[in-house]
Parts: sequence; structure tokens; C-alpha cells
Amino acid sequence: MGATKNKSTNELVKKDVINIGLEIFVRDGYFATTGALLAHEAGITEQKLFSLFSSKEDLLHTIVAEAVHLMFDGIDPNQDGELQEVELLFFINDYFDSIEKNLDFFRLFYSLRLQPGVVDQYKQELNEIVNPLLDIIKKYFKKEGIENPKMEARFLASMLDGIAMNFVLEPEGYPLDAMQQKVLRMYIKEAEIED
Repeated sequence: MGATKNKSTNELVKKDVINIGLEIFVRDGYFATTGALLAHEAGITEQKLFSLFSSKEDLLHTIVAEAVHLMFDGIDPNQDGELQEVELLFFINDYFDSIEKNLDFFRLFYSLRLQPGVVDQYKQELNEIVNPLLDIIKKYFKKEGIENPKMEARFLASMLDGIAMNFVLEPEGYPLDAMQQKVLRMYIKEAEIED
């Protein structure tokens, strides 16, 4: 029981550090942020911080993994490596829901991404996580007879990313629901779209 409670407490502290770390990386700049500052603002010791994350880079990678999780977990929910149209519908809807529900996180995440040199810190790892997901979408487009499935998968991902960034930058008045419906009409048969 004690080990389970300790693990649960560590997970809560870790989640707090992720959120606080993201805020500090944006406020002070990723490269200027120190472990001492992260620990102080999280209300923990540096020893505790580095027992949760091996380094500042590990914290950044965890933040990126969280963003990918929030955006792309809807792909292939049954994890069979094959995307069906209903799963694509689920993924698109889940993507839009996640951006809307996690607006503050994504506002900070996009700000962090725009800092010079930050993307270079996680680009390879991000590609290792995202490319297999894009491959699943590419296989779906190939099965659907799309002329250039790789380009179509990249186009869909870029379009979703662009919509998310625009919504995050100016959520008031941004036609997120209309954008979602437009994306659905592009990729899902009319009969399956709920207006």
C-alpha cells in the first residue's frame, strides 16, 4: 500500500512539475532555465526534481511527449496498425476536443516551440514518435486510393497543426467548430458527419 501511495504522489508531483516547467520555459526561456529555478518554483528540492526527471532535457522531452499524447492518441485506438474511416473520424474529433480542452497547455507549448533552438532539442525524438502515427494515416490514404498518400498524411497533420496554432493564438472568435466540420468533410463521408 505504501509503495502504491508513494508512486501516486510522485505521479501528481511529476504532473505539477511538467506544467510548472512549461510555464517557466516559456516565461524565462528554455536555455536560461536552471534545475534550481524549476525545483524552487515547483516547491521541491533539486534532488526530488532530478529523481523525477533525469535532466532539464528529460523534462522538455516529457512535455513534448505529453503534447503528442494529447494531439495524437486518437489515432488507431484499437492499436491494430490499420486505420478505418470511423477511426479517422474519431481521431479528428479527438484532436479538436483536445486542443479546446487543453488550451492553456497548448498556448504555452506553441510559445515554447517558437523559441530559437528549442525544436532542435527534441526534433529527432518527436519524429520517432510521430512518424509511425503518420505511417498509419499514410497506409489508410493508400488503401483509399489517394494519389500521394505520404503527402496527404503530412497535409492533414500540417492542417491540423495550423488550425490548432491559430486557435491557440486567438481563441475568441476563432471558428474552431467550422474548421473541424471542414476537415471532416474533406476526409469523412457526409453520412458520418454530425453537424
